[in-house]
Amino acid sequence: MVNPSTTQARVVVDELIRGGVRDVVLCPGSRNAPLAFALHDADRAGRLRLHVRIDERTAGFLAIGLALAERAPVCVAMTSGTAVANLGPAVVEANYARVPLIVLSANRPYELLGTGANQ
Repeated sequence: MVNPSTTQARVVVDELIRGGVRDVVLCPGSRNAPLAFALHDADRAGRLRLHVRIDERTAGFLAIGLALAERAPVCVAMTSGTAVANLGPAVVEANYARVPLIVLSANRPYELLGTGANQ
């Protein structure tokens, strides 16, 4: 039996690919594990190129470089909370440079919002 999060993650990855994304920069975390597995599967199948980085700041700027080199949108996928804030400088740079950057953040389950649960 497939977990609903796994199914949703596969659909998201399929839509990214259909939208022209060829590269994804992944910052893995517990909240985006289903997405990380779906991205890994797509990479192994040759459907996209997966670049793994543990720091969102460097991931964002790597994504900008890839988007400029490939002339195609690049996705940066990370977990929630401060991970998203750390991507901020690259998002601002991409915006002003008109570089197509897709930010994909996994959040806590709804029932954990506002409970002090970790990111």
